[in-house]
Amino acid sequence: MKKFSQIIITAVMLALFLSNCNKPTEEPEEEEPAAPIVNTDTASYVSQTWATLNGLIKAGNLLTTISFEYDTDTNQVPFRYTISASPDTLTGNTTTRRTANITGLTPETTYYYRPKAVNSLGETYGPMRLFTTLEVEPSDIVFKTDLTYGEISDIEGNVYKTIQVGAQIWMAQNLAVTKYNDGEQIPLIIAGSEWQDTLLADAYSWYDNIEAKYGALYNWHAVSSDKLCPTGWRVPTDNDWTTLTDYLGGEQIAGGKLKETGAIHWMAPNVGASNSSGFTALPGGYRSYTGSDYYYFYGGNYNGAKRNGYWWTSSSNPLNHDAIGRSLNYSYADINKTSLDKRTGAYVRCIKE
Repeated sequence: MKKFSQIIITAVMLALFLSNCNKPTEEPEEEEPAAPIVNTDTASYVSQTWATLNGLIKAGNLLTTISFEYDTDTNQVPFRYTISASPDTLTGNTTTRRTANITGLTPETTYYYRPKAVNSLGETYGPMRLFTTLEVEPSDIVFKTDLTYGEISDIEGNVYKTIQVGAQIWMAQNLAVTKYNDGEQIPLIIAGSEWQDTLLADAYSWYDNIEAKYGALYNWHAVSSDKLCPTGWRVPTDNDWTTLTDYLGGEQIAGGKLKETGAIHWMAPNVGASNSSGFTALPGGYRSYTGSDYYYFYGGNYNGAKRNGYWWTSSSNPLNHDAIGRSLNYSYADINKTSLDKRTGAYVRCIKE
């Protein structure tokens, strides 16, 4: 009997095994298309006049369009201002971050914002969140008090001091405009990965995505647009910079005559700095374009503030695909002619035509 029972149990188990083997594998069911799910994330890179809005979107397996609404008044329904996300569409059903860079904000002001996602099955808003822009810091630039400065304004109303050096008239401050002189907006690029991709596209940013006192950092494609400086002014050529340098006694000593004095901005010892020209050059650093840059920074990062200043010319380098620039350093009195990859972020001093 015992042997018979074992035979029966073995037969039953074999039958169950064969049954399971023949049973088709169940495919996981795909989620049905649905209205999007939206959450609002904290705003980032908040400065005096710009910020990055962030949202987390689940598209519901449908093509979904994403934007952000923002306003200073929560009683506005809907909010008065809308900007498309970058990129502004999403598919699939994985929660994905979308962002938007907003500019032209008012300093020391609270803004309310929320992401919005729309597909064929619905329109969804994320919860409302807020941020407050920073105050404008008073200028602490040390100009040469015994020289006479002029003034020039750009299309946005920014006012710059100007100085005559020899027969040339230069801006005595770095350009900080965010629009071309025809009113077209220059693209603001914050993410480092995107800055690396600006090989053929114009772009600007601010040092560390927040520091505006040094002026704006432009890539050479913005510089070469011929629309960056105020009307009647232009980006100087390589020859313009050479004329300036020669007038100040040559490359070996001209850097000191261009640099702002003291250690408010330049790192000590700020060798040779007299600012006798009134040019008042600041050490705003630069924005790199690759991971093998001078200071081994990853692409799109910032470096060199308080140590170096870099400025564009409008001249291409005939020896390669770069453009020609100028640089100053806290530990030298000279000025260097340098070759810059056109994706580099550097500063601009306009010269009067």
